[in-house]
Amino acid sequence: MNEYIHKNYKKAARIQTAVCGFLFSIFSFIYLYVFQCDVLEALHFSLAHGKTHFAPLPSAIIITLILLLLRWGVNSLLGLKGEVRALSYFPSCLILGVLTDVGRTVYMSDYHTSWGWLLPLILLIYFLVTFWLRRVFRVQLNVESSPMTLMNSNLIILLVFIIMTILIGNSNRTFHRELEAEHYLRNHQYNEVLKIGQHSTEASRTLTVLRSIAMSHAGTLGEKLFEYPQYYKTDGLFFANDSSSVLRYTNDSIYYLLGVRPYNGEDRMEFLHNICYKGTGKSTSLDYFLSALLLEKRLDTFATAITDFCESDEEFARYYKEAILIYKDSHPDYQIQITDSAMIQRYTDYKIRRKESGPLVQGSNLMRREFGDTYWWYFDYQN
Repeated sequence: MNEYIHKNYKKAARIQTAVCGFLFSIFSFIYLYVFQCDVLEALHFSLAHGKTHFAPLPSAIIITLILLLLRWGVNSLLGLKGEVRALSYFPSCLILGVLTDVGRTVYMSDYHTSWGWLLPLILLIYFLVTFWLRRVFRVQLNVESSPMTLMNSNLIILLVFIIMTILIGNSNRTFHRELEAEHYLRNHQYNEVLKIGQHSTEASRTLTVLRSIAMSHAGTLGEKLFEYPQYYKTDGLFFANDSSSVLRYTNDSIYYLLGVRPYNGEDRMEFLHNICYKGTGKSTSLDYFLSALLLEKRLDTFATAITDFCESDEEFARYYKEAILIYKDSHPDYQIQITDSAMIQRYTDYKIRRKESGPLVQGSNLMRREFGDTYWWYFDYQN
């Protein structure tokens, strides 16, 4: 009878080992390949200085296999068994979390984290404490518990370690969106950049600039700019000067896109005005200039620039036409005519609804639901 119970216990132990190994493998692969792929790619770029190509699928598989081997080695060294066998996953889960605990300073030349000394210290404490506890509770570890208790105990331990991994890793949604947008931008997938956070009202300055660069490359700044939140005015076209708040792309990327660099201390609006009127910038500089004027709500200058650089019968981009409709309300004799009947009707509806919507703060939310993707809403309600 005892021999039968012993065989069942050993069988349950093997099943428990296989189940925990399978669950950890699935978690590790999905965590690395799906949820932390961009963070892992950023870490790879930083460590390799951009000299090697990052392959997400092989990287996720190889790291998972290494962590499984590490778990096997830890268990062989410590001899954990029974209801606490899953404690051997602690180093693997900890390292998995540390690998994905990457912040905005990852691309800085002196990038380092406290994990450089903290990880070895935690692992040393883990091995010493676990080895000591194994000696203290040697008799208890040799007791053969029921298969259900064996399975549940180890699954709970593994679940706790998985939660620990998730808490350690970078789960900042804004940071992930910026990394993903940067990845697509580097691969010239401009439409994919614009799909990131497409329906969200949240947008960091870095993500806003990355979107603007993608639109400029695709030639759709005038068509798509105000489909996305614009909280930063002209700053949303240029990165911050603080290198720790941006990623691999910097303002040098934008100056290359425009074809000219500004003088030291030159105002951005003045810089864009000069390269357009002097003809020193690339063709992309005009859309940047016109978009900057719209973002700053400088419609008088915008209306002048349109007549200076465009033919009056030219087919303008969507947001240029929307801005012209606003301008013509106060300047009915303005020479450029908008003939888009659908847009004119929608603008008429917008003005009617604006009067009906009530106070500015309350009306902003009501109007945004229907007209939040228009320049009209931005001009009237965005601070």
